[in-house]
Amino acid sequence: MSLVDYAHLMKPKIIPLLLLVAVASSLVAQKGLPPALTLAGLVVGGTLASGGALALNSYIEMDIDAKMRRTRKRPLPSGKIVQPRKALTFGLSVLAAGVAVAYLTLNPVATLFIALGAVVYVPIYTVWLKPRTVWNIVLGGFAGSCAALAGWYAITFAQPVVAWALAALVFIWTPSHFWSLAVITEEDYSAVSIPMLPSVVGPEKASRAIVANTLLLIPASLVIYPYLVGIGSIVYLAGALVFDGLLLATNIKLLVSPTKDNAWLAFKFSSPYLAVIFVFAVIGALL
Repeated sequence: MSLVDYAHLMKPKIIPLLLLVAVASSLVAQKGLPPALTLAGLVVGGTLASGGALALNSYIEMDIDAKMRRTRKRPLPSGKIVQPRKALTFGLSVLAAGVAVAYLTLNPVATLFIALGAVVYVPIYTVWLKPRTVWNIVLGGFAGSCAALAGWYAITFAQPVVAWALAALVFIWTPSHFWSLAVITEEDYSAVSIPMLPSVVGPEKASRAIVANTLLLIPASLVIYPYLVGIGSIVYLAGALVFDGLLLATNIKLLVSPTKDNAWLAFKFSSPYLAVIFVFAVIGALL
């Protein structure tokens, strides 16, 4: 057991994207660089709160993780952390620290959304939705949306349409991204009776749902375009349309031939999509 094992409980590959969404939303809202204390609150509070929530997810799902090839080497199922209760204490402590940092550095609404993200992810998604319904990742995607809302409302309460449009981007992107991965790992989910869409309806029908979801994502990515002005709006529109088209192309390839290789391609392309769109939004706002 080491500090590295506890860090891995927090699934550190996920946290940077959540931070990027929060910070990018604050930059778009500010149309410039936010105050240093606000950025610190979003980064430190967001890292701790999301890391704590992810650690709690690791604790709750340790028995499931032990049965899945993709997750059996995580710290709890692999036995690197031999006392699971310590993982529970760690997750709760880190989450509480994150909310406390947010409370001390951000306004109450931004703090509320940071806390709400954890609530949606742990009791609502992990405990309630995930083992019960194919809508699990669809509804659970709002946990990521809370990062965008925290970033926006840390700066301003004006133009809520833009704030919720950014949140909708995360919400709608999540199923396409995760279902592509679930096509690859459908046997794992079937083995542990988790009703991820591909393991319930099969890769063919799941690929149709992925394409349909992406067709919703494309117009959602254009909602903030009128908020941007001048050259910034042109840069954003061009970047968004290019990446929308590329994402749709990989999804259509999966639809035509729903193989694991094509699912991997769709998953790997969707992985940077959200970050790229938010970066273009920041560029558009700053220009």
